[in-house]
Amino acid sequence: MTISTTTTAPRVAARPVASAGPLAARHLPSLTGLRWATAMLIFGHHIMAVQYIGGQAGTVWGLLFEAGKTGVTLFFILSGFVLAWGYKPAQSARSFWLHRAARIYPLHVAGVGLALVAAATLVPEIRSDGAAPVGANLLLLSGWIPDWWQAGNPASWSLVCEAFFYLTFPLVIRLVAGRSARVLWAVAAAALVLVAAAPQIAAVSPVPMSAASTPLLRLPEFVLGVVLALLMKQTAWRPAPLRIAVPLAVLGYALSEAPPLPGTDIHPGLAITVGGFALLVASLASADAHRSSTFLAQPLWQELGRLSFAFYLVHLLVIASVSSAWPDGHPELHWPRGLALAALAFVISLGVAWLLHRGVEVRMQRVLLRFDPDRRGVLAR
Repeated sequence: MTISTTTTAPRVAARPVASAGPLAARHLPSLTGLRWATAMLIFGHHIMAVQYIGGQAGTVWGLLFEAGKTGVTLFFILSGFVLAWGYKPAQSARSFWLHRAARIYPLHVAGVGLALVAAATLVPEIRSDGAAPVGANLLLLSGWIPDWWQAGNPASWSLVCEAFFYLTFPLVIRLVAGRSARVLWAVAAAALVLVAAAPQIAAVSPVPMSAASTPLLRLPEFVLGVVLALLMKQTAWRPAPLRIAVPLAVLGYALSEAPPLPGTDIHPGLAITVGGFALLVASLASADAHRSSTFLAQPLWQELGRLSFAFYLVHLLVIASVSSAWPDGHPELHWPRGLALAALAFVISLGVAWLLHRGVEVRMQRVLLRFDPDRRGVLAR
């Protein structure tokens, strides 16, 4: 789920990439703000999952956040989009991978450590069965084994997917950068078809796979973000305005739980969800690039967006810890007390996220980037 609107990509393209002039060089503050809004969807979903809020208020909360888990889908699309948007052929693949590792790995290790502490104390239900699943999670490999997908830090399964996306990005960008709009639209359509078919592919695969957590089956969401960014940069495609994109994204959110096609495990609703989210990302980016301000670009949303990665990694641990005093860790409370408990979990999560962002994420990123091979090469010259 980790993205940065200023990320650059590796030196891998074999053909020139057309530039849309100043469009390609602008930062995308609205997408930073969108990261926080997305984290809130996931937070609301996990609050609902442990039944903090009962009665009619709980029903309303459930209607709002039942599909909140699709926030991870939005993170994957964002990741592909901003990497392709910041694509710079001058950066080497080794430098790109180091930047990505410096961005996610120190905080991931800290998150796993906090999860082990929580499992040994307040939240024993998240204990992993042996050291191997935890080791696989620490190495960002656990999602490839469906039974281990929530080993270690339960929230970090998405980082396993992200690590795979980062590993494959040099190949992906080499295959699609500089292609015609017709080819890019074909790739986008194929990605949506694969999104809908992912549960069916997992069901018939001879190798154990999960449509939810196997990185290979989540790759089309990332690729869709990549090709939409390239369409905007290379062909000056301008997506639908936000007054159209936002309702379509809301519709996609609502249809994420739609039933599959009869007699199959193919879910067209998932393709609509991903398509709506991708259009929202592109529309927000277009607004930024064409100097149309959105509320997500405001300073408060920018700061919260920068905290979103750390918040995501710790929020589930905090929710489970705060609810551990109730039987089975599932307090179902009248709405005033339920909302108060949810607010407490939010404040604690935000505080821990701020400490980890400032004390681990930012500092370790600076330390590790001193070893950037591109930077050292420039200094040597």
